[in-house]
Amino acid sequence: MSSNLIAPPKLVGHRSAATENDPIDAALFEYLLAGNGLFVRAKRREFAVSLPLSLQKIWGLPNGPIGISWTKSRIPASLWQAILRHNQQTHPSTSFKEEVYLIYWDQVLGAWQWRASGRESNSASTIADDTLPEYADCCIELHTHPPGALHFSGADDRDELGKFRIFAILIDVHDKPKIRFRCGVYDHLIPIPAVWVGEMPDGIIDLNEIDALVEMLS
Repeated sequence: MSSNLIAPPKLVGHRSAATENDPIDAALFEYLLAGNGLFVRAKRREFAVSLPLSLQKIWGLPNGPIGISWTKSRIPASLWQAILRHNQQTHPSTSFKEEVYLIYWDQVLGAWQWRASGRESNSASTIADDTLPEYADCCIELHTHPPGALHFSGADDRDELGKFRIFAILIDVHDKPKIRFRCGVYDHLIPIPAVWVGEMPDGIIDLNEIDALVEMLS
């Protein structure tokens, strides 16, 4: 048997930090034990993530990075404004229906694009049309929620587990719009601040930022 065969990458990796910028080698995701905690890390064409599962201090190891490292430009405020405007015009407050938006990097245009993709939509649920070509390229999957529904639902959890992309909910689109982000790394759904994703237009409230401020002051 040839000794020159290349071993396939591990699907799920486990490592201790050797430097503050260790590469991500696992095919799907990896767990990193670092001086500042335990992290789940993964990378795709548009970005790499290093997200904390625990921030317990571990003596003797270098710290790991926290956040999202983009290989493309961050999402501009104009894209969120366009989605908000589309939803306000398409689904008036008197006949609200949930909608799904797919946000993806267009290789030809070299820019972020979006597409409305909801099917089977009603006032309390919707689902993305996974037959669309944009679904496979989707980097961020955003859906609207009814007024006052400020958190991801149990149905959202079931739909989003097992994927590696950023998820968002947009709430109260007709009155003081609010947004909440999280990153799905297969079996993990981890809240992230909007500033990690891109520029937010004035008038859209980041609910995760509000939650963090409340926790800090409590």
